[in-house]
Amino acid sequence: MEKPILLVSVPITEMQLEELSQKAVDYQVVKVLDLQSDISKIEIMYGWDKRIGEEILLSQNSQLKWVQAQSAGVDHIDVKELEKRDVILTNASGVHGNQMSESILGMIFAHTRNIKEAVLNQEKSAWVKPDGASDLFGKTVMIVGTGHIGERLAEILRVFGTNIIGVNRSGREIPGFEEILKQGEISQKISEADIIVNLLPDTEETHYFFSDKLFKEMKDGVIFINAGRGGTVNTEALIESCQNDKIAFAGLDVFETEPLPSESPLWKLDNVLITPHTSGMSDQYYQRLFPIFVTNLSEFILKGKVVQNQIR
Repeated sequence: MEKPILLVSVPITEMQLEELSQKAVDYQVVKVLDLQSDISKIEIMYGWDKRIGEEILLSQNSQLKWVQAQSAGVDHIDVKELEKRDVILTNASGVHGNQMSESILGMIFAHTRNIKEAVLNQEKSAWVKPDGASDLFGKTVMIVGTGHIGERLAEILRVFGTNIIGVNRSGREIPGFEEILKQGEISQKISEADIIVNLLPDTEETHYFFSDKLFKEMKDGVIFINAGRGGTVNTEALIESCQNDKIAFAGLDVFETEPLPSESPLWKLDNVLITPHTSGMSDQYYQRLFPIFVTNLSEFILKGKVVQNQIR
């Protein structure tokens, strides 16, 4: 009888491939480029391959039981169809903390330390001293979304002597935060924040969480960083807030529409820094994802379930 397939569609070393083969002895461990068998034989997907995944979800003979996504967000996967087919879905939560924290700090420093302005002046060979600068000591930072990334960011920000407020769905306490608010309580404290960092996923509850009303409640001259999901922010309200200087500086890595259309006013605003959804990138990304997958694989082989990062 032909063994079911564990399909690997993420970068992997030969040593890691051998480890998977030793752990999953009852599976064919196959890299996506080497796949020649019927896709209906795929039982585990290590990494979501859009083409193959969509073919599997159209098949009535699929044996798929578990998908390990290579991202924290899973809005690019038909989660409802997986649920209908009783397929386990796990994500890459926990691998983004270091690199995303560094990207967020880089955006903040681009403004407070005038780095963005210096880069633009260097392109013109212009020696221009800025009118002023700022630092983080004593500033209040509000982190909206206190998962792995938010917790790691808070840990790093404490080094700079900041006061850190967290916002999450339940109001549960998280280490490293001076105060935690429920999402529905954000208006109580948002006007106190010098810097607001959005790390929310885009769900029915959080879509357009950052509304025109919420932007108007922010302190004048606030720094706003979006490294969560573009759909959590009302883009028109964001643009207006940048144009009228309610927001002194916006660092944006994610957008409602990606790629960001060339006609978007955001491209032309001097107080906006745009990065093309790259804050989660790292040369160590898949080295951090592999242990999560292996831990779950061992449990899945023994008991048919996973122990970490299950979405459904």
